[in-house]
Amino acid sequence: MLKPKELAFVVPNVNECLFAIHTKLTTRDYNVAVYKYGQEYFVLDDGCIFQQIQGIDQESQGDEEELLPYVEEAFEKNCYTIVEEKFIQLELGILSTMSIDSPVQVKYYEFVDFI
Repeated sequence: MLKPKELAFVVPNVNECLFAIHTKLTTRDYNVAVYKYGQEYFVLDDGCIFQQIQGIDQESQGDEEELLPYVEEAFEKNCYTIVEEKFIQLELGILSTMSIDSPVQVKYYEFVDFI
């Protein structure tokens, strides 16, 4: 499991990935799922993504490819927002600072095409 600061260095260097972040704030839980494809970042607002990630975590061997249909479904349902990389980096910087006081869980999945 990566820390937000580590993720901030990894994400710009990959073509396709998904990461989900969870932490407990003072007033609520914070959950966000971000899908990156090429140079574009999409914040996914579909609870099915989080359910599938939990399911993969509970398996002894999870397959990241099981997540792609849920990402596609979020796009089909228009459950996403396009965000700029600088805002992703800002958020990761804030979460890095916060993680000193409260744990931040980051789940990272990279998708690689083998040709």
